[in-house]
Amino acid sequence: MRSFLHSRSLAIKLFVYLILSLTPYSLSAAEDPVVTTKIKGDFHDVANSIRMAIIGKGINIAHELPASEMLNRTAPAYGYTSNTYNRARTFEFCSAEISHKLARQNPDNIVLCPFTISVYTLTSEPEFVRLSYRKPTGRPGSEKIVDEVVELISSIIEDATW
Repeated sequence: MRSFLHSRSLAIKLFVYLILSLTPYSLSAAEDPVVTTKIKGDFHDVANSIRMAIIGKGINIAHELPASEMLNRTAPAYGYTSNTYNRARTFEFCSAEISHKLARQNPDNIVLCPFTISVYTLTSEPEFVRLSYRKPTGRPGSEKIVDEVVELISSIIEDATW
């Protein structure tokens, strides 16, 4: 009986894998939830420009996550022998004005704050700095306010990259 169940479980897993591998799941640029800008430059200069652009909008930075330090430090524990990032830092911030609008539209939108921008260089392309953010998706009816979040983040990146 156990052998039959194992075979059946394996057959189901193979079937699901086959279906998923045949299903197109790539997203168009408009649907892609991750937006990345790639510029030639120095990590520290670009990261400082992002910091100053956020502060320049009158927004407080809640936290700076030193992502590369954590990932590079823990990589060997998971069997990785090389690092993905030379440097990577994520800035967390929130606009009180936009956050109020999001919450009043739907209290569940609280999960959309803080907003984040990640600044990083890859070990394979150290001469380029990438800036990435995740497009938020709020509860139905929040689309206009979510667009404000995207506009804010986009304007910060634009201000920081001249």
